[in-house]
Amino acid sequence: MSIRHRLVLFAALAALFPLGTLGGEQIFRHDYREHPDTFVEVESVFGATAKQGSLPFRITVRNHSGKTRVWTVQLSEGNYGRDLVTRSTFRIEVENGAEVVREVVLPFAPAFLAYDYRNLEITASAPGLASETRSHGEQTPEAFPLLAISKSLAERSLTRLDDAVRVANSSNPSFGKRFDPGQLPVDWIGYTGLDALLLDEPSWRSLSAAQRQALVAWVRMGGRLDLYGESEINPSSLGLPLVETGLTKGRWALSLGEIHLRIWDGKELPDSTINAYRELPQSSAALAGDYQSGWGLLGDFGERSFNPTLVFLLLLVFAILVAPVNLFYLAKPGRRHRLFVTTPIISVATCALIVLVILFLDGIGGKGRRVVLADLQPGPDETRLYTTQEQISRTGVMVSPGFEAGRLYDLNPVQIPQSHFNPFSNRGRRSSSYEIAGGRYHGDFFRSRSEQGFTLRAAEPSRARIEYGGEENGVPVLVSNLPQEITAFHYRDAKGGHWTARPGTIVAPGERIPLEKAGSSPWPEWFEEMIDRFGKSRREQFQNLIGDKHRFFAQVRDPAAFALPTHPGLRWERTDLLLTGTPAGAASAEP
Repeated sequence: MSIRHRLVLFAALAALFPLGTLGGEQIFRHDYREHPDTFVEVESVFGATAKQGSLPFRITVRNHSGKTRVWTVQLSEGNYGRDLVTRSTFRIEVENGAEVVREVVLPFAPAFLAYDYRNLEITASAPGLASETRSHGEQTPEAFPLLAISKSLAERSLTRLDDAVRVANSSNPSFGKRFDPGQLPVDWIGYTGLDALLLDEPSWRSLSAAQRQALVAWVRMGGRLDLYGESEINPSSLGLPLVETGLTKGRWALSLGEIHLRIWDGKELPDSTINAYRELPQSSAALAGDYQSGWGLLGDFGERSFNPTLVFLLLLVFAILVAPVNLFYLAKPGRRHRLFVTTPIISVATCALIVLVILFLDGIGGKGRRVVLADLQPGPDETRLYTTQEQISRTGVMVSPGFEAGRLYDLNPVQIPQSHFNPFSNRGRRSSSYEIAGGRYHGDFFRSRSEQGFTLRAAEPSRARIEYGGEENGVPVLVSNLPQEITAFHYRDAKGGHWTARPGTIVAPGERIPLEKAGSSPWPEWFEEMIDRFGKSRREQFQNLIGDKHRFFAQVRDPAAFALPTHPGLRWERTDLLLTGTPAGAASAEP
């Protein structure tokens, strides 16, 4: 083959398979001219920006500079004048002659604290080398969910679907973001910036165990995964404990999330695909609207009114002392030089008095309430605890607004009612910054004299479980292997029957749980009370749990042991826990 023919063939292949589709989208690259083959590169997997949650990025550093160096790479998301800026900083040590690839995630400010157009700034530096900073901007959809679509589904369809979405509303830049399934993150938090992920069945079966586990964790805590097959997909072939919702054919529940099984011709997705996602619930809308009214936890916590009378009186006393008293008595004519002494003394004394009053009224630290859903899944490919937490807090004087948790959460601020104490409301607006890296949460998370609402999620290994031992005289045999005493228990068996522990029963670790048939009202009162404390969208997701067979619900002696810790200066007045999960054993739900 001649050189000319090779160039023509290469050009044709490049047109069919753009470089961006073969790997992640390159959004930053800096080559060090003084050191050939030394560079820093940042690629995005699902695009560079999101409306909430986190997105995954791949940082590649190659070092041929003559010695081992430590690169500092900072990803910062925000625009000038924004209420909230988020950033993450990563330190990457690379030996001379080596290349290191690091998968990281960057959290994004929720939509109610940002603009639709997002700006991502990337800075790379290393000792002895020049620092480089570049910006990358993208438009996020105004009224369309943020979708990610695998390259097989996108190959002949995405351009047409993108155009159709833009024509319908120019504020929506695209139908979805193309991704390479081989580069899907192994950290479930990397999926939290998406509203749904569209994946073809062959790509699902090609994923590594770690990638599948990450996707399962994301779905368990409310994610949406749509699998497309060229023929009807058998749910049992996926190796997942799916529960049919009965609402729509092909719609299956997995804890709080859902997996939809769809059929396509293996070539192109029809235009009607857009209609299937246009009304999809968006996580960004939930963070903005679910917690301003109707949030049971906030209703229990109560509101704090702003009383300006005391501040006005203090300022009035200060004005009287520093002006008439100071001028006509302490430093009267002929003794004006005393102003250089009396004025500072009055000012310092007034400031000290204000500080004492604030300490007396607000105290040091803060207080709050939280509600926790802990989902125990002991399956052979999971053995994990999935925690979903909502919390509201109010602070007094905070020495440090940031905290260190030692582990990475999916943490998002929520929009709480307007007040002088809400730093993100019109009456109390203050610019803030969050810096999250690993288990460090630095920045204005818990500012002095303010109110904060957050949602937190985490997936962690756990050996705690409820053991299923078959039936004895028609009664399910369940044994507690929890580290806590059980104080209330309810179980829906594989046939859909309801069983409960008699009120007042205490079950210690290692003991069998005494069960009896539930009464005419199958769900206990404490179960409904727990659900009512969560936000609206979360309450809707609980319908999946209610319809799940072979699932238990429990309360324990010390619910705070299952809560995700945040700032150590907060005193939690109350922690409500709904512990649920699938018993470990051979039982399975009957179709």
